[in-house]
Amino acid sequence: MLLVLSAMPEEMEALRPRLTALASATVTGRQVLRGRLTGAPIVVAFSRWGKVAAASTAAQLILGERPQAVIFTGIAGALHDGLAQGDLVVARDLYHHDLDASPFYAPTVVPLLDRAALPTDAALSAALLTAAERWQHDDPTAAPRRILHADIATGDQVIGTRAARDDVRRRVPSAACVEMEGAAVAQVCEEFGLPFACLRLISDSADERLAPDEVFALARRSGAGAAEILSRWIAAGAAGA
Repeated sequence: MLLVLSAMPEEMEALRPRLTALASATVTGRQVLRGRLTGAPIVVAFSRWGKVAAASTAAQLILGERPQAVIFTGIAGALHDGLAQGDLVVARDLYHHDLDASPFYAPTVVPLLDRAALPTDAALSAALLTAAERWQHDDPTAAPRRILHADIATGDQVIGTRAARDDVRRRVPSAACVEMEGAAVAQVCEEFGLPFACLRLISDSADERLAPDEVFALARRSGAGAAEILSRWIAAGAAGA
């Protein structure tokens, strides 16, 4: 069974029409959808914003649902000037850009793990990257213009100014984009020994604030894109089985 987490309800609602045998529930205040995507069992949940909420949701559903893998989807702000709205980042390593336990540990290092980089599962990420590229080949008008396999920075702030963006880039120079949940869920999955992957649709350049209606529209676009990629990935796995 696959667990898919999204930081906004619009993202998970975009997946709803793709699910069969659908059932809905509320678990510790979070909306949870259970069903099948392209025949495979899946649980989709709204994690809410921020690292604590996302980690709490992930731990609760890992213990309750016993998934074989966890995927986080959502929007993110670009840190690379070459990325534009609608581009896709498939995470490689994730970092807590706002974690600083110095002088005991270097900035961004997770004390429990004694390292900064929180890796995604290589095989799972590669398969999702292939599914995204296949979608791009089949439907270039709907798929992301650019698909990047790169690092991601996570922190408990909305990055909305050039100064804040530059600070994140200084702390995590390798990061292509910044968001508010991915590294926290990656850390939970690391501790549970579960494969983890993260898909992020670029919403802006992390140096200006979007209007709420733009954010909601991009969240729906992110969810629809995730549904397309996940469906292709699952179908490819079934064909190869």
